[in-house]
Amino acid sequence: MGDEDYGKVPAWDTAIQQAARVEFVKLRQRCIIPEQGWPDSFWSAVQVRKSFDGEAAQQIIQLFQSLTPGESARCHIPPWGLAFYDSTQLLFTTTLCFECSNAYLYTDLGKELRAFNTSETHAQQLLSLLNRELPL
Repeated sequence: MGDEDYGKVPAWDTAIQQAARVEFVKLRQRCIIPEQGWPDSFWSAVQVRKSFDGEAAQQIIQLFQSLTPGESARCHIPPWGLAFYDSTQLLFTTTLCFECSNAYLYTDLGKELRAFNTSETHAQQLLSLLNRELPL
């Protein structure tokens, strides 16, 4: 990944417009998930899953789309992830670290680091939902 990839928000250049269902996931260990073998490598790192559709899914999708650019740090110790689906299949997954402002996106093309502003309103609302639905 080159320097030009930094500053891309998590939803940039994804299939998010096709998303109809979302899963919140709590990860077993706070670490970067290997991209090899995706999506199985992602699911093997998941401890708990909670699915949302309809209006609740659309709210989460909107929050994810509204995340603003942030400055990336290097820790990436994510407690949570998200999985986005269209009506029939998995589109992409992501892990979120609110400590370092990083999101790793996982697709069948590999993984990519994105950064988001954890202090802005949409990020705080998403964090609040994650804490409420999958408390640590």
